[in-house]
Amino acid sequence: MATLQARFMLVAFVAMAAAITYNATHLQNGPHPAPMANDKQVASNRSDKSSQQVQKQSRTLPQPVETTASLPKSKTIEAIQRKLVEGGYEPGPVDGLQGQMTMAAIIAYQHDHDLPVTGVASSQLLKNMILGGSVGKSAASKMVSPPEEMKTLVQMIQKTLAELKYDPGPVDGLMGKSTQTAIKNFERKRKLSVTGRISGRLVNELMEVNGGRLSKLVSS
Repeated sequence: MATLQARFMLVAFVAMAAAITYNATHLQNGPHPAPMANDKQVASNRSDKSSQQVQKQSRTLPQPVETTASLPKSKTIEAIQRKLVEGGYEPGPVDGLQGQMTMAAIIAYQHDHDLPVTGVASSQLLKNMILGGSVGKSAASKMVSPPEEMKTLVQMIQKTLAELKYDPGPVDGLMGKSTQTAIKNFERKRKLSVTGRISGRLVNELMEVNGGRLSKLVSS
């Protein structure tokens, strides 16, 4: 009896194994699905892909280029430049920055309105431009020596005139007779109004003749 029962169990086991094998090899269509990853693995894979995309984008983004727009601008200077343009003094771009042409235009304006000639864009200068009037020649005569910035500009103009063979005298930053005569001769040559003074127009013309810039000073 025990032997018969054992044989029956063996036959049943073999039949079950055969049925499982037949089902796996003949009845199942398509590839078997891959085992499901757990939530932590999925999140980790997504994080890695996002990190790779960010790194790729950061390599392809253009780098910012520094420009003069980063320099500090002044509303006072911008307002003065607009007034100078209205008066025909040619200060260059109305950008709130005091460049060489703006300083030269201020010098011309101050000269023409009997103001102390400093070339400096100040709130007092703007007030004078808005309200009109002048401080008179006696006050202007109190300016014994020009500020360093204006002196440097005058020296650069003198050096440029000298290199262009206009003989402005010594490159000392002072508006002497020789410098005034040299400016007048240059203005005549360029068919400009003959003034013998520094102006935005003069600086613009000198730069045009001299390759787009004033001659640089050599440091001692």
